[in-house]
Amino acid sequence: MRGLAAALALLAGTPAQADTTLGIQGSDGLNTSIQIRNGKGRIGSVGREDYLLYDSATKLITYVEPAHQQYTQVTEAELVAMVQTAASVKETVAPYMEDMLAGLPAEQRVMVEQRMGAMLGAPAAGKPVTPVDIRIVKQGQQTIAGLQCQASNLLKNGQSVAEICMATSASGKLSPEDFSTLETLVKVSRSMAGNASSILDGMDEQASLLAVELEGVPVNVRDTVNGKYYQVTEVSSVALPDTLFSGYENFKKQGIQNLLR
Repeated sequence: MRGLAAALALLAGTPAQADTTLGIQGSDGLNTSIQIRNGKGRIGSVGREDYLLYDSATKLITYVEPAHQQYTQVTEAELVAMVQTAASVKETVAPYMEDMLAGLPAEQRVMVEQRMGAMLGAPAAGKPVTPVDIRIVKQGQQTIAGLQCQASNLLKNGQSVAEICMATSASGKLSPEDFSTLETLVKVSRSMAGNASSILDGMDEQASLLAVELEGVPVNVRDTVNGKYYQVTEVSSVALPDTLFSGYENFKKQGIQNLLR
C-alpha cells in the first residue's frame, strides 16, 4: 500500500497534458493525421495501414507494417548515421555517374537514372548542374486551424515556387509539450524522407508537407508552380487511447536495412 500511495502522490504532482490530433489534407486527396500523446507521436494516412511512431523519451523511431505483421526500429543517433552515410555515398559516386550512364544503351540508361539518379544526387548523363538561388521572403503572421504561423514566399532563381506558413511555437489547442514533440517528429520525418524509401513508397505527398527546410512546423504548404497544396485543417484535443502507440510488440522485428529496401 505504501508503494501505491507514493505512486498516486507522484501522479498528483504531474500536470496532465492534453492529447493533440492534427488533420492534414491535400489537393490531391491526401488525408493524414498526426497524433501526439505524452511525448509520443504517430503519423498515419487514411487508406494506408502502415504508420510511423516516435518516442521523445527513448528517441526511438518505429515504422509499423500491420499488413506484414512486422516493424522496424531505429534510434535518432542511428538515423543521423544513416543520413551521413548516404551523403558520403552521394559525394563519392556522383562524379562517376555520368560516365557510367553514358556507356549504357539509351533505354537502360533512362531506367537507371530514374531509379538511382535522385538517390545518388547525380544529374542525368550529359546534363550540367545548374546553380539554384533559393530565397525566403516573409509575408507576415497568419492563423490556420487555430495555429499561429509565419507566412513566407519561397523564390527559386527569382520565381515564386511555394507559399509556406510555419508555426514556431505552441498556440490554439496545441500545448507547449505537444508542440515540442511535434517539432521533433517533423525533423525526424525530414530525415526519413530522404533516406527511407520503403516508408515513402506512395507517401511522397506527406513527405512534401514535412520536408520543408524552415524553422518550425509547416501548417500550410502551397506549390505555386503545380497548383498543389497541403494544409492543417483541424486541431483536436480529444483524448487518445494508448493502443494507438503500441500493439506492434508481438509483430516480427526487422533490421534497419528494411527501411532502405
